Amino acid sequence: MRSTLQRLGRLTGLALCVAVLAGPSNAQEFSETHLAAARATMTAAHASEQFDTILPMLADQAKALFQRSNPSLVQEIDEVVNEVALGLAKQRPELDRELERAWAARFTEAELKEITAFYSSEVGIKFGQTMPLVIRDSMRSASIWRDTLSTELVTKAREELIKRGHQF
Repeated sequence: MRSTLQRLGRLTGLALCVAVLAGPSNAQEFSETHLAAARATMTAAHASEQFDTILPMLADQAKALFQRSNPSLVQEIDEVVNEVALGLAKQRPELDRELERAWAARFTEAELKEITAFYSSEVGIKFGQTMPLVIRDSMRSASIWRDTLSTELVTKAREELIKRGHQF
């Protein structure tokens, strides 16, 4: 389940990064108050926290890559990759600025303030805390449903093909 959630997080992160890079936010200029409203909304909604795993995940992948090439250097590889990753962590605010622009491109300043108010409310806080669980449960339910449909589809199609004289 954890790897499914990690893959979902990676896909979501990739989709958002593509949307940020390809979206209209790059061509638009926003007022500081509009960007501040986007920043407040992102904070209230915990919207950028999902991207905190990108650099550690990339570091783990780099370590695995180097360790496969030279397994005797595991400790040194870990040390070097961690050092480089910590240096790259300083670039995280760049992503936050792009995310703010993406939010500002999609919502007016007034809408962002309403969204922030919601996420700051009692029900909004609960929504923010509960939504990852709802998504996880939904993904599990959809997976079970998909697997059941797949089995039924293959079984019924095989039966029909056999009735028509074919062997499977």
